[in-house]
Amino acid sequence: MKTINWVTGILLMAACVATQMLCAQNTIGIPNIVNYTKQQYNAGSQNWGVVQDKNGIMYWANNDGLLSFDGVFWRMYKLPNKTIARSVAVSDDNKIYVGGQGEVGYFSPGSSGELFYTSLNKLIPAKDNDFADVWNICFYQNRVFFRANKKILEYDGKKVLAYNSGNWGFLGSVNGELIANEIDKGLVYYSNGQWLPKIKTGKLPTDNLLLRSALSLTKDSTLLVSLMHGLFILHGDTVSAFTTPDIKEVASKNISSACMISADRIALATNLGGCIIINKQGKFIQRFTKNEGIQNNNVLSVMADKNKNLWFGLDNGIDLVTYSNAIRNIFPDQQNRNAGYTSTIFNNELYLGVSTGVYRIGLDKLFNDISYTIGTFEFVENSQGQVWNLSTVNDKLLMGHNKGAFIIEGSKALPLDVRSGFWSFQPLYATQPSSVIVGGTYNGISFANYNNGNISMPVVNSNVESARFVAIGKNIIWIAHPYKGLYKVSYDATGIGNSERYIDKNKILSSNHNKIYKLKNKIVLTTDNGIFEYDEQQKDFIRSVSLEKLLGKAPVSYLKEDASGNIWFSRDRKISVVDRSFKEPRIVLIPEIDGRIMANGFENILVIDSSNVLIAAEKGFFHINYALYKKNRLPLQALVRKVQLSNVQENGLIYGGYNLLSSIPSVKYKYNSLHFECSSTLFGQELNTEYSYYLEGFDKDWSVWTRKTERDYTNIPAGYYTFKVKCRNNPDNESKESVFVFKVLPPWYQTWWAYSLYAVLFFSLIYLFYKRQQNKYKRLQQLKLQEQQRKYAEEQKQLQLQHQLEIEQNEKQIIELRNEKLQSEVEHKNSELASSAMNLVQKKELLSKLKEDLVQYKAAPDQGKAGKEFQKILKLIDKELDHNEEWEQFAVHFDSVHTNYLKKLKEQYPSLTTSDLKLAAYLRLNLSSKEIAQLMNISIRGVETSRYRLRKKLDLANEMNLFDHLIKITT
Repeated sequence: MKTINWVTGILLMAACVATQMLCAQNTIGIPNIVNYTKQQYNAGSQNWGVVQDKNGIMYWANNDGLLSFDGVFWRMYKLPNKTIARSVAVSDDNKIYVGGQGEVGYFSPGSSGELFYTSLNKLIPAKDNDFADVWNICFYQNRVFFRANKKILEYDGKKVLAYNSGNWGFLGSVNGELIANEIDKGLVYYSNGQWLPKIKTGKLPTDNLLLRSALSLTKDSTLLVSLMHGLFILHGDTVSAFTTPDIKEVASKNISSACMISADRIALATNLGGCIIINKQGKFIQRFTKNEGIQNNNVLSVMADKNKNLWFGLDNGIDLVTYSNAIRNIFPDQQNRNAGYTSTIFNNELYLGVSTGVYRIGLDKLFNDISYTIGTFEFVENSQGQVWNLSTVNDKLLMGHNKGAFIIEGSKALPLDVRSGFWSFQPLYATQPSSVIVGGTYNGISFANYNNGNISMPVVNSNVESARFVAIGKNIIWIAHPYKGLYKVSYDATGIGNSERYIDKNKILSSNHNKIYKLKNKIVLTTDNGIFEYDEQQKDFIRSVSLEKLLGKAPVSYLKEDASGNIWFSRDRKISVVDRSFKEPRIVLIPEIDGRIMANGFENILVIDSSNVLIAAEKGFFHINYALYKKNRLPLQALVRKVQLSNVQENGLIYGGYNLLSSIPSVKYKYNSLHFECSSTLFGQELNTEYSYYLEGFDKDWSVWTRKTERDYTNIPAGYYTFKVKCRNNPDNESKESVFVFKVLPPWYQTWWAYSLYAVLFFSLIYLFYKRQQNKYKRLQQLKLQEQQRKYAEEQKQLQLQHQLEIEQNEKQIIELRNEKLQSEVEHKNSELASSAMNLVQKKELLSKLKEDLVQYKAAPDQGKAGKEFQKILKLIDKELDHNEEWEQFAVHFDSVHTNYLKKLKEQYPSLTTSDLKLAAYLRLNLSSKEIAQLMNISIRGVETSRYRLRKKLDLANEMNLFDHLIKITT
């Protein structure tokens, strides 16, 4: 009974402490918190440790094993004995070490990129292979250390050593040292296989001290975090308590884990009070409890990822706090989180109007960012109901309410006019204070007098429909009704004129969404037809070329210009800014709040300065530190996390998402439909992260941007392909491409052996066809041969007869030709014989005559007479030497043999003499110059001269050959 009362007392005390913590003040701005329930990640409820690998993937030591999250997909990896995973750590080579109940080992990628587990228990000596939960894993000097309650295991890559002790309470690697808390010996450090005492000056509490974390504050200072005894600073070998009122408060909540967020921020996770952020001075900065949006206050583990997001491993669930994001939530009513409508700062107090009333809080002047103001909102009395507007006019805070017009003084709202609901308030005149205040009401325009700080309402009321959108121009008050059109009310120094409806000559108004704004000195009208501004010269609205150039021509639903000239606008429930701080105006989108702001004309933006922008949201307000937002361009990374066959139920995995494959995977043609899963580790922005895909070799171009993280391809032809994916969270913030290369094998009927078979079959068919045709041809040839033989026999008979006749006829002709030839030869020979005979006769006569003359010459006694006789003989010889007759005979025979050579030559060149013809004939016979000289009875020199004369008469160029020319012209 006493035990039960003691347990009950402890629980009641813990509940009271937790309640006190929940009621404590916190910052008004809370980063976006994303809850991941057990049902979402589909694993055990408790998450004991959390780490992140080089690719940005998160891992938890979960009750069911190792749990991973890549921003889209959750995966569970069981340990061999299906034990609880108590600790997890990622090494530099991306191995994921896990400690469980009686189990140590690591996960690493296999050949297909899927994680598989390697147990180290088989390396532990049998005598040391008995241990319970492994709570810490540390890397030190290329070794891995695992801490269980009664032993520390050291793994050097080959073997495992064990350090036994009565009780090891903690193990951590910090500032180049491996330290541990051995309950009996206190804080020790590792050196060459030994654990040596660490503290020489000061001491740690020995009464049930349980260290939970060791963090590096400086190069030689370590922050020791205990479960119940608070914080300590270890400087060299000296330890001292780190105590402040805020740290004492946190320590009372049981600190379970801690991490450094930045150089000056420390996150302390507790079992009873959520997570508390302190600075290095030990002062409270912020807390995250169930009241702020986390799932429960029992935070088992905490970690700041590479983008400074905070991850909580809870007793039941996982939470993400986008701590470094420049966008925070402000909920004036933390419990109900009603829709926000209007905001303003008055007398250094922030007033927020929501659907249930107005809340206020004093601002802390120490912070440039008002979201870090610590305090609790106070409800403004008498403001219950729908609040539409908060405006400061003539140094008075006026509230437009569905119940009427109110003036807020301190923490109370006082009514001014409750006859109609009021939308907004504006001073009519530029001079301050304005003597007339314009109020837009449910029934039109209301004009109130202002005199010596007193407001009297109404003076004049112009009934021009509901006046939610009012803009005051030069002597004209413009009122836009979303679907009823545009109205104007004239005014001057003497008073207010009549209201009239705007005549839409140019058809610029639309059937809905007509709104009027004032940007500096311009009256701007927005409709579904575009953006228009009032032109004083034309006395009408004209299309605003300058604004449409900046904003685009698509309709906008809200416009607001800040003090720096930046134009904030809304379109399709998305907020963007035309930022003029760059060299050229640039549109900066804020996609993190897409679809979560107020819409349908109830948009509201309060730009206090570059560090403080308040935007009305469906739940409370968004606070944007715009200056920080522009700097925080987080790098994006698209990951290919899984590739599998679409038409295979089991064992269809091609790629498991870890590391690059050593070879290009091949896919059988019958499985040519693939499913790709992709993700991005830009955590907390899943809703505004888009993806684009491109299968090189299959797609013509990149796909349109989509939020779908999966892509399917079917009926992919054989060949090599490169799958590419990229992501973006903003049109001007796009990731690099992530690629996966694979090959689709050809179908069996397109493989080399199939083509070989086709070739064999083809040539076999050709051979069979050839043999068939050959046999057919042989048969036809045999038939043809028989027929031909028959015909041939008949033809041969006819030919023999005809041949016999031809032979006989030819023989007759041959005989006749032979006879003619013989006759011709005989006649030729006779002619030659006759010529020769005549020559012989002549020669004989000559010789006889010479003989007689010589005899007479011999007998002549008179020498004078003998001389005459001698001369006579010489003349006779000269006569015989005259070859004219012989030449004529030679010419006749020469032409008969050489196809009238001399005759043709004479016909073509009539100027040729007999000597020229003789030379041409001798040249035709290819005689030498010496031989020609003897025949022509001239010298060799004379032959050359004759040749030269002949060339001149034939008109031959120097480079032409005389012999060739003679042959050519007579051919």
